Amino acid sequence: MLYSLVRPLAALALKVFFRKIYLSNIHRIPKDKPIVLAANHPSAFLEPCILACFLDRPIYFLVRGDIFVKPFYIKILRALNMVPVYRLKDGGYQNLKNNFATFEYCYAALKEQKTIMILAEGRTIHEKRLRPLQKGTARIVFGAYDIFPDMEEVQVIPVGVNYTYADQPRSEAMIDFGEPIHSRKYWKVGETNASQAISDLTEELRKRLEQNVIIIEREEDELLTEQLFELYRSENRDNTWPVISHDPGRLFAEKAIANFVNHLKPEQRAGLETQVNAYFHKLRSLKVQDAAIAEKQTFGWRLPLLILGFMPFLAGYLWNYPPIRLAKYITDTRVKSIEFYSSVQIVVTMVLYLLYIPLWVVIAARSYGWAGVAGVGGMLCLGYFALIYQDVYRDWSESRKVGKIKDTDKKELLKMREIIWHGVASHLPDVSNNGTLAASSSI
Repeated sequence: MLYSLVRPLAALALKVFFRKIYLSNIHRIPKDKPIVLAANHPSAFLEPCILACFLDRPIYFLVRGDIFVKPFYIKILRALNMVPVYRLKDGGYQNLKNNFATFEYCYAALKEQKTIMILAEGRTIHEKRLRPLQKGTARIVFGAYDIFPDMEEVQVIPVGVNYTYADQPRSEAMIDFGEPIHSRKYWKVGETNASQAISDLTEELRKRLEQNVIIIEREEDELLTEQLFELYRSENRDNTWPVISHDPGRLFAEKAIANFVNHLKPEQRAGLETQVNAYFHKLRSLKVQDAAIAEKQTFGWRLPLLILGFMPFLAGYLWNYPPIRLAKYITDTRVKSIEFYSSVQIVVTMVLYLLYIPLWVVIAARSYGWAGVAGVGGMLCLGYFALIYQDVYRDWSESRKVGKIKDTDKKELLKMREIIWHGVASHLPDVSNNGTLAASSSI
């Protein structure tokens, strides 16, 4: 019951936090089958929340056992479909024994055709690459077959989780579901060589995940690749609404850019870095953003919207400021790891709003009756409007800065940008509607 109550609230919070959430190839998840969703793990618990909120089925999550410490917390976590997995550092060998109960729970859940989510890397690190996979996914699948040999085949779905900036509000999440891995053929190998079967399934999962995850192979290439991502996003700005999109193009274009950088020869990389660094250095010196330089339209509606919408923005901003500012303060002072920042900020904001809204409902109802209650709802809507208003204001402000620079500087920036983008785009494939890559001269 708690899962059903929290789910719509979390979905709303995620739609506010992210500017865009791409969920591509959901159709690859079979219905009424035992499913294991095996995902990479770049953030603390954003990806489980996104899948729980926007997939059309309950999901049972394997999470770190060290958070199952007090009876009260255990009841809440269990009610949210969370299942503990203990590591050696979560209490030594004594707690490792508790994993037998977890595995038995998973076997029974798969037998009942439920969907289990496993974070296959086993640990969370905020980086755009795939880390070595743990073998727990294969062990759980084969364990279910050992206990229920006649059960329906478990299908393992690779889930590639990608973020533009996972620690920043109004960023984007890109999640893609790969083709199902039919696991029974690997289990048959396990009848004669269990270790080989586990390794084979884990290796197949790794290969599939590599197709759904943006991978920057070398840490020293991260800055260059992110700068090229920025150029691509400026050229291909997506509409804010609807927040949920099923278009795979964004993910596979950025994946293609990362692959392009990964395969550059040293001299090509050095030349491209020189060009890109010079362009971004000039942007910084003129205090303008690439998105404003790349704009192909004037967007004359922005200023009227900003003028007409200022008072609604101010009302929504001020009314929603206390819980949002307090949540940010708590997150800034308590969270030291980038992997946990956004997850904690969203949860803390939700909790504060669950206290803030009833307080205002009581005050407004006593003062103005049902009209006051409706006013509280209106203020929440104005809070979202304030977010959009700020997005529009930033775009207008950046365009205005570009309008003030000299024509010679703007032409130079456009020329530099064109040279860089032509050199990159000529090596990139197009992204078709189904997420596959087809040869072309541009993105």
